[in-house]
Amino acid sequence: MSDTEFARSPSMCKLLRFLVDYKLSGNSVPLKSYAIATDALGRHEDFDTQTDSYPRVQMGRLRRMLDNFYLRKGGENRLAIARNKYEILLEPNVAPSEKEADLIGESAEMASPEEPAARLPESELPPQPDLANDLRSHRRFVSFLGLAILLSLSIILGYLLWPTEDAPQDVDQIGYPAVALDLPGKDSGAPTDEIIQSIGNRLIRSLNGFGGMRIYDIRSSQQGNAGYVIRLRYLNPAAEEIELRLLDRVSGEILWSREIITTDKAVWQLEIDKAVVALAGHYGEVAQAEMSKIGSDDAIGYPCLLRFDVYIRYREQEKLGPVRKCLQESVARFPDDAHLLSILAFAQNMSESGNPDSQVKGVGMLLARKAEALDQRNAAANFAIAQSAFFAGDCATGVAWGEKAVALNPLNSRISGYLGLYMIGCNMPEGENYATRALELDPNADLTIAAAVAFQMLKRGEAEQARQLSSLYMASSPRVEPALELTYIISSAMLGEKREARQVWKSLAERYGFSEASSPREVLSQWIGSPTLREEIIRVMGRSGIFDN
Repeated sequence: MSDTEFARSPSMCKLLRFLVDYKLSGNSVPLKSYAIATDALGRHEDFDTQTDSYPRVQMGRLRRMLDNFYLRKGGENRLAIARNKYEILLEPNVAPSEKEADLIGESAEMASPEEPAARLPESELPPQPDLANDLRSHRRFVSFLGLAILLSLSIILGYLLWPTEDAPQDVDQIGYPAVALDLPGKDSGAPTDEIIQSIGNRLIRSLNGFGGMRIYDIRSSQQGNAGYVIRLRYLNPAAEEIELRLLDRVSGEILWSREIITTDKAVWQLEIDKAVVALAGHYGEVAQAEMSKIGSDDAIGYPCLLRFDVYIRYREQEKLGPVRKCLQESVARFPDDAHLLSILAFAQNMSESGNPDSQVKGVGMLLARKAEALDQRNAAANFAIAQSAFFAGDCATGVAWGEKAVALNPLNSRISGYLGLYMIGCNMPEGENYATRALELDPNADLTIAAAVAFQMLKRGEAEQARQLSSLYMASSPRVEPALELTYIISSAMLGEKREARQVWKSLAERYGFSEASSPREVLSQWIGSPTLREEIIRVMGRSGIFDN
C-alpha cells in the first residue's frame, strides 16, 4: 500500500527521504537551509540563502502534506516537521486539547506559580536509588528507544514513498522544462580566471530568475531530468571568445548558439543578458522547442502557460477565456505553484480589464497575493501584485511591487516592459526607461511596449525616431497592432507625409467598421479603454496636422 499524494510528488519524496536519512545517521548537527537547498532540492552550489526562501517554502509544503496524510490515515505515531527547524520528528499522532494548546513549554500536570507543588517531609521521601545502576539502565532504555524510533521512521517512510503503478508523477511540479548547465570546471584544463567565473555566475543567476524553468548543474545527481543542455565553451586558449550552445539532451541536436567576446566587461555582460533572454524568455528557444511538443489543446500545466504566451503575442480575444479556464484547472491541480498562480492572476486581470461590467473584481489581486506568499522571491508573483494594483488605479503600490519584481528578474521583458507601460499610463515619464530596456533586451517584446515608447517620442516631437521604431516592429510583427499603426500614422504626418498617414488611418478605421471621416475619438475607443489616454493621443494627433487640408 502507498500514499498517492506522495507518490505523485517526487521532489517531496526526495526531501522527506533526505530528512529521514539524516535523522537515521545520528548526526546531531542541525541542518541548515543551504544543505536542504543543495543536497535535498538540487539547487546549485551558488545558492544564496539570504535572498532565496525556496528551502523554507518547500519545507512548509512538506509539513502540509504530512499533516494532510495523517489527518486522512490516522495512526498512533506520525512524522512531523519541527517548527522553525529543518528536522524530522517522530511523535504521537494526537491532536492537542484546547487546554494543552494554551500551554507553552509545560505539561498539563505541572504546578502553577500560584499553587506550588507540595513537598513531602524528609521522612516520607523514597529511598535514594543506586546512581551507577540507574545510569546503566537509562542508557539501555535510551538505546532501545532510539532503535524503536529509527525502525518507526523507516517503516513510515517506506509506507509513504512506496511506488504505485498508476500514480501520475510530478503533481507538485507541473512539467517545467529542465536545463542542465555544462560550464567549464577547474579540472577542465581551460582558463578559470575571474572573467570566466563571472560569466558562469551571471548565467546561473539570470536563468534562475525565470520561474518557468528548472536549472541543474551537469554534474549534479538531478541532471538526468534535464531535456536540454546549455554548454559554455572556450573558442581560444585565452578565453577571449566563448560560445554558448543550447542542445537537445536526447538527440544532441544544436538548437541555438551564440559567440561572445569577453575582452570588454560591459559588452559581454549585455551579451550574456541577451543570450539568457533568447534562451529563457517567454518566446525564447526553450519555449519554442516545448511549443512544438504540445499535443492536446486541453492539456493542463505547462502547456497552458505556453498557450497564454501565444495569446499575449497575438491578442486573439476569443482565446483568452479558454486559456484562463485551462490555467484555472491547472491551479486546481497544482495549488502551491507560485509561478502558475501568478500567470493566472495576470490572465484574470486582463479579463477583468476587458470586461468593465464584470461584477467580480479583485480576483487577480487575491491570486497574486497567494502566489507571493508561496514564494516571495518569484518575480512573476511580485509583478502580478503590481499589475493588480495598477488596474485598481493604485499607481504608488503598483510601482513599488513592480520595481521589486524587476529587481528579482531584470531580464524578464514582460515585467519591465509592462511596468514601463503602466507607469506611463500613470503619467510617470520615467516608466519609459523600463519599456526601452525591455526592447533592448528582447526583440520579441510585446508590441504594445514598443508602441508606448514610440508615443513618448512623439510627445517630445521626435517623429523620425518614433517612425523608425514603429516601422521596425510593424515589419516583424506576427499580428496587426493598432497602437503601432497609430504611432506610425502620427509620426508620418509630423514628417509631412500626410497622404501616407491618411491611407494607413483609413485602413485602421475600416478594420473597426468606421469610415475615414469618422472622428478619432470613435475609432480609438474600440481598443483604448482609458479616456485620459485617448484624449492625450487625440491632442498629439491634432499637433501632427494629419486632418488639416
